[in-house]
This record gives sequence, C-alpha cells and structure tokens, in this order.
Amino acid sequence: MPKLEIKRKSELSRAEAAERLIAIGQALARGSEVELEAGDDSIETVVADRVRWEFEIEVDGDETEIEIEISWRDDPATDPDDDAAPATPAKPARRGRARKTTGK
Repeated sequence: MPKLEIKRKSELSRAEAAERLIAIGQALARGSEVELEAGDDSIETVVADRVRWEFEIEVDGDETEIEIEISWRDDPATDPDDDAAPATPAKPARRGRARKTTGK
C-alpha cells in the first residue's frame, strides 16, 4: 500500500485542542473503525486491538511541546517489537486500510 500522510498545523484555544483530543479518544473507544478529521480532510482506518503508545514532553526555554504517538500494525500477532501482544489474538485481526476523503 502506498504511503499516506495528512499533516495539518493550526493554532487553537486550549478548549479546542481538548475537544480534538476527546474526539480521538471517543473514536478509539467506540470501536476499531475510526474516522479522524483534519480540516477539510478525513481518514478512515481500522485500529488494532493493541497499539503502541509514545508520550513525550519537551521543554526548551519558554516553549513546551507534548507529542502523543499511537501506532499499530494491521496484524498485531506479527509485530516483533511488542512482546506483550498475545501470540493468538482473541478474535481474528482485521486488515485495515486507510481511506482519505475530502470535504463533506
């Protein structure tokens, strides 16, 4: 599958940033099929039952940066980096394919 990347930068109020984080959390909690929006673009993908989570805080002078990265493989049973993943998933892994849509 070809690489797909959507990148958007914008300045938001603290409340707007919180709303976006909550929307991502709610989408993940609802199920494996997740639609995420970035401006006029959106992407639909299937998220594995187990994900890798990275959290980083960097303070450089008067600037603070928080990075949250969530990643997964389509078949978590074949992920060599994750010793915590079960050898046999509880249910068959669904192969997810990201689909980009524009303007609604």
